[in-house]
Amino acid sequence: MRFRLLLLCLPVLLGACSKTNPGVQLDLIGASGLTSGNRTASPSDTLLTRVYAVGNNDSLRRLRIVVNYEPGLTPIAYPTPLSSFDPKNAPEAQEIVYLDSLIKPAYKSSPPYPGGEYLFNNTFAARTTSGTERWQYTVTDKQDESASRAYRITVRQTDSAQVYHRFTALLRPVPGNRLRADSLRAVRRVYLNLRTGLLLPKFAVLSRVPQASSQALVDLIALSADGNSVSLSSPNDTRVLNLSNARWPTRRTTVLKSTTLSDTDFNNAASAGTFVAAFAGGTDFPNGANTGSLSKNEVIAFQVKGGGNDVYTGLLLVTNIVLGTSPTVTCTVKVQKVP
Repeated sequence: MRFRLLLLCLPVLLGACSKTNPGVQLDLIGASGLTSGNRTASPSDTLLTRVYAVGNNDSLRRLRIVVNYEPGLTPIAYPTPLSSFDPKNAPEAQEIVYLDSLIKPAYKSSPPYPGGEYLFNNTFAARTTSGTERWQYTVTDKQDESASRAYRITVRQTDSAQVYHRFTALLRPVPGNRLRADSLRAVRRVYLNLRTGLLLPKFAVLSRVPQASSQALVDLIALSADGNSVSLSSPNDTRVLNLSNARWPTRRTTVLKSTTLSDTDFNNAASAGTFVAAFAGGTDFPNGANTGSLSKNEVIAFQVKGGGNDVYTGLLLVTNIVLGTSPTVTCTVKVQKVP
């Protein structure tokens, strides 16, 4: 009788011990300078993740990256005293589909994997407000088999109690005359939300299907025609931007104004009233919704008309510009918080 029971249990035990290759394997490469696990970062830190996927049964087909921000990205005005703040009043968690795209696997290994291999570098900026962000990477093959990996970034903003929000953004526009720049242009972060400091690359904003949720976050776009200058445009700019209405049907309106403020004036600006006064006293740019060529220490006043009755005003200081084949512009922004 015991022998019969053992025979009955043996297939179950063998099944439990057997190893089978999953349809899709996904790894986040761990090395110096790469983010592959939970960590703490400073506001606006530039981070890099390298994603490596293998298809064992069928061709790799899609890569999807979803980011969950908790609490949401929107900076809020905290009460005085701070101890009276109710966590229930914090912004709700916010999820963004950072990337959802078909991919082309490579078949270069010897022997090649049946479904190919895929390597993706994701360079991104950490949130500018206190909280966490959970990055989840998912790769799927043609049989809809998938594998996922995720990690959590924690950020502590030391001046969260300020009556305004302050952050730094590094934008890297690709010159329009640069040869073979399409793939580079797709990953460069040139789309900026002026209230939260969120920076998005082209692949998160523009695709064959309108990315309405991401497009609704864009307040400014960095441009460089030939690498000899950098400018900023509102998404609704029709004179400088060449955007398809089919791919981006609804665009936000950001009003940009030139000011005579110095970098010292910018550093001393510490209230919403100061931002509003600077905007009211500013001068329209000749190109309307585009700043024209930026210069270091230039201060720009802006007002964004978001969804519904949401309007916010602030100041942008150009702290550094690097021109050439890979131009960059670094900006420090001060903006009104949500009341």
